[in-house]
Amino acid sequence: MRRNRRIKKHSRFATSSMGIASLIISAFMMMMIFFAMNAKCSAITRDIGLKEKKLQSLEAELTREKTHWDEMKVPERLKTALTRFGLEMDMPREDQLVRMSNAGVPVPGQLAVARLRSSVTSGTAVANSQPRRIVRVAPAASRRHKRNGVRK
Repeated sequence: MRRNRRIKKHSRFATSSMGIASLIISAFMMMMIFFAMNAKCSAITRDIGLKEKKLQSLEAELTREKTHWDEMKVPERLKTALTRFGLEMDMPREDQLVRMSNAGVPVPGQLAVARLRSSVTSGTAVANSQPRRIVRVAPAASRRHKRNGVRK
């Protein structure tokens, strides 16, 4: 009988200390999880702030470029640019205009369309109607060079 009493004493002490230790360990784990999540959220907040600043700077740059482009499209600026480069531009003649319908085909009865069709049937060449010849050049990295009889 004594033996049983001794075991009970030890088991009470062991179970009470194990309960306290498990509470301490679980509290420590919860605290570590909280700190890890807090650090992750702080990093994400910092990244969002940086990206918002970059977005604002890009929007400001876009506004500046739009303003610059609008200033370049002013008729006075276009005229000065044309005279600076020695270009002369006039309105096209009536026989140079081709009006298109919503279907994407030329509207019938136009002088330019009739002139184009007559030149095609008569066999005369029309500017820009010939297909361009495409010449391809291999990039420098793929060319093989010989130096003193050794290929590289």
